[in-house]
Order: sequence, then C-alpha cells, then structure tokens
Amino acid sequence: MPALLNTRKTGRSRAASICGVLYGGAGQACPFALVWVCAILGALPLFAAERMTVSVCSRARLDGKALLGAEATAASLFHSAGIEIVWAECEVALEGDEAAEQHWFTVRLRDGRPFLTPPTAALDTLGEAFLSADNVGYVVDVYREAVERLAASQLIDLRLLLGYVMAHELAHLLLGPGHSAKGVMHVAWDRRDLDAMRQGGLKFNPDEIARMRQVLRGAIAP
Repeated sequence: MPALLNTRKTGRSRAASICGVLYGGAGQACPFALVWVCAILGALPLFAAERMTVSVCSRARLDGKALLGAEATAASLFHSAGIEIVWAECEVALEGDEAAEQHWFTVRLRDGRPFLTPPTAALDTLGEAFLSADNVGYVVDVYREAVERLAASQLIDLRLLLGYVMAHELAHLLLGPGHSAKGVMHVAWDRRDLDAMRQGGLKFNPDEIARMRQVLRGAIAP
C-alpha cells in the first residue's frame, strides 16, 4: 500500500517526530510518565512481524499534541506485542467487510460519554468496540470527556490514558469481547493498574499477544 505509507510516518522517523512534537525537540528528554513510550518508539524497526492499519477520526475537541501522544502510547503497547500500527488518515479508511478482512480499523474520538453508562469503574465508560455476533468488527469509539475526567481524578497524563484506552478497544477487534484479570485488557483498571500504567508496566498478557498475532496472520478468527 505505497500511497498509505506516504500519508503518515512509521518506524524511526515517526518516533523522532512524535517525541519532537510532544516534548519540544527530538533530542530532549521525555517526561517520566511517558519516557518508556519514547524509548520503545525510538527502537521501532521499519517492519514488524505483524501489522494492522488504524485510521483515527477525531470528532472530539482534542488538541493535536494530545492525540499524537495517545497514538504514540498505543503504538508502543502493540509494538511490545510484536505488532506494528500503520497509521492512516481518516479520509482513506476502509469500511465494512473489506476493512475487517484487511485489519484496517477506525478509532472514532468523540466528545461526551456513551449513551448507556455502565458502572463508573468499567472501561465501557471510556470506549466501546463494535463487534458483530461472530465477533467481527473494525470500528471503536473513545469518549474524550470520560477519559479526561478519569485522567484528572487519578492525576494521570491524558496522552497516556487515552492511548491505553485506544489500545484496549482496538485489541477487542482482534480478541473479541472478553477481558482479563489484569493488564491492558482488565475490565476495570484499579489503582494498581494505573500505577503500572504510569511506569509503563501495564501490558498485554502472553496469551493475548499470541492470539492477536494469530488473528493478524489469518491463522484464527477473533
């Protein structure tokens, strides 16, 4: 997909751009809460073992730096699982069966919160993955206001939290609707999860990593 690869930077050049925009220069140190993101992105190979394409369509009042930081966080989480995100513009996103088959996913950033609000601790208050009866999907929603409220109440960097929410919902498109007892796919992040998030220690578990990579290789269905 040559045209796609020309629309957004990937690999080392994208890593330098992300850290440069976020922190005032590619040579400057990242803040402690996000230093692991810069470190992982700085080590990105040009080609990872497995790939998925993600278009971010922002309908939320969110500045570009916050969005870029969230993308960096999500990219580093998947990279640590051996999966590369190829970022594409919203305007060229695929839809329907073609999108699901090619693992081209769309993140819709929205203002507000979901219409049906579950218990406050549930991640469903922050975002939602849309899956068919046979667990196939290509679209997730992430709710800016809900993410900002949690970030403010827990004193956690918005870019970090938003990136984790994006990664959690995108993973549902590969794993299906289930959750885990801890980690990125925990159904409700508690204080220990948020502390691990700040330190860069909240990850996908080995079983989730294996399943996501198998789905991207076409070996199994979600």
